[in-house]
Amino acid sequence: MWLYSRDLDNPSHHRVIALVEDKIDKKEKTMRNLFMTLGLLLSLGVSAVHAEVTITSKSYQKVIKKKKAKWVKATKVVPGNVVLYINTVANKGSENAKNLTVVNAVPEHMSYIKNSAKCKGKCDITFSIDGGKHFAKPSKLIVKDKKTKKRRRARASEYTTIKWVIPSLKGGKKTTVQYKARLQ
Repeated sequence: MWLYSRDLDNPSHHRVIALVEDKIDKKEKTMRNLFMTLGLLLSLGVSAVHAEVTITSKSYQKVIKKKKAKWVKATKVVPGNVVLYINTVANKGSENAKNLTVVNAVPEHMSYIKNSAKCKGKCDITFSIDGGKHFAKPSKLIVKDKKTKKRRRARASEYTTIKWVIPSLKGGKKTTVQYKARLQ
């Protein structure tokens, strides 16, 4: 059994007061370790942030009906079709969430479409050409050309992964990040 109290000067801080050990099973040992870690973090002045962030992803494809283009849920994509990927990031908590990172791999057999990565609001967008190991702005992504053996800037179609960093998202708010890719 764990006994803890709230710091009356700061209700978001808890202090572990005592551990009463009777017969401790595996689950209780895990809980003890968790509370000891929590107690240590709180004693170091780290407070819990009440941000509950969720991400939902959807994909759409462009269809043309009666000479009008419309984005519809992507169900059956054929080579040459463009798919729009949208991630909705929602902070369902009460506090600001900071430095939220969204990473999307460009699906196999898809080619990223240049300048299509966007975000609603402020964010930093970087790309990877090595499956997400390293990220940089497009001007810093350098590859060795297979034919000429010379170094050159990577083409957008060679990007394998996209990363968005959202500096802050207020509690109760949501934002989106998106990109387009073409099925090869």
